[in-house]
Amino acid sequence: MKKEEFFRNALPDSVGPLEGVRVLEATHNFAGPNVGTVLADLGADSVKCDPPGMGDILRHLPPFVDSEQPLETGAQHLSINRNKRDITLNLRHHEGQALFRRLAQGVDIVVENFKPGTMAGWGLGYEEICRVKPDIIYVSVSGFGQFGPYHERPSYDAVGQAMGGLMYVTGQPDGPPTRPGFGLGDSLAGWQGALAALAALHYRNRTGKGQHIDISQIDTILYLSESGILLSSNLNRSWERIGSGHPLGAPYNAYQCPDGHVFIGIVLDSHWKKFCQIAGREELIEDPRSRTTTDRAQHRELVDGAVSQWVRDKKVSQVVDALVEAGLVVAPIYSFPQIVRDEHIREREMVTEVEHPAAGKIDLYGVAAKFSLTPARVRRPAPMMGQHNQEVYGERLGLSAEELRRLQENGAI
Repeated sequence: MKKEEFFRNALPDSVGPLEGVRVLEATHNFAGPNVGTVLADLGADSVKCDPPGMGDILRHLPPFVDSEQPLETGAQHLSINRNKRDITLNLRHHEGQALFRRLAQGVDIVVENFKPGTMAGWGLGYEEICRVKPDIIYVSVSGFGQFGPYHERPSYDAVGQAMGGLMYVTGQPDGPPTRPGFGLGDSLAGWQGALAALAALHYRNRTGKGQHIDISQIDTILYLSESGILLSSNLNRSWERIGSGHPLGAPYNAYQCPDGHVFIGIVLDSHWKKFCQIAGREELIEDPRSRTTTDRAQHRELVDGAVSQWVRDKKVSQVVDALVEAGLVVAPIYSFPQIVRDEHIREREMVTEVEHPAAGKIDLYGVAAKFSLTPARVRRPAPMMGQHNQEVYGERLGLSAEELRRLQENGAI
């Protein structure tokens, strides 16, 4: 199918399927903002609250696109907070808290990722917001959740990976547990928070009832742990590190060519036969050590050795072309400079350009889900700090310029 055919009925002015949904974020760092990003990417109007003066800690993390304007051009901030509006609001200030409650009255979803109990201590917890907006959907994201023996502990992305098993099973067999390159604890918590918010929104549309959603980084990592818990609890087996391989089969690994690495994944016996024919290793088709998927999993050193020997004098492109032609699963292992040049990735708009008032034209990752009728896209760059104060406070709360000046002078915004 061609791209034009998929989007042939697309609404030309669509901002995404969540157009009309309003979100208010009391978020910082990565996990909480990711909830708002997913919702905003899908068309929701998400307003993020930044502490006056300092802003979200994410604004302070290098590298910076423009060293003269670091709070506005940090790479992480520019990537994660796109499609949002931004207001400055001091949640520790009594007038700031009153403003937050007033803003919450006009939204569908509140997102926060402070340490459990913090928002309640400011008079902004779920129970307090329910009093002014009974059907609110309130998403709380934290490392350990809102209850449980560890719920008051502070956390970062890697804590979820460490206690959720991901770090333990990542790395080489003879090496230490390894943190994957991406912040999966933060990202997955954000995605689960957004998914849960949409499920709660569906429930509210049917019943009129809002609810509190508790998202834990550890829970979200465990949610993708495949059969790890079942194996340990029921078969007394531990999932151990095997590098880029998979315990259920081989070849399913990264292999080195002279000019880079390639991933080859062969699961079906019929595909193994094809590969052996391409590699000139027909004797392995009926070899009792490699005849079936189970045999190959038990003798992965033999199988991986045969694949490594075949690719060692071939370019990545030669391996990919040969196996793609045979209908086998293969992919080059890309660096990011290679990713941004790939024609398939660019056609699917996963590299997308926006213009930022301080950073200029920048490329960001696009929106993963493609909607044929209501396309979602990166509509606007990450906001400058307090960029939408007048717009949000004026339009939603009816505050005058004089009132905004007073609130700014006394530290509320």
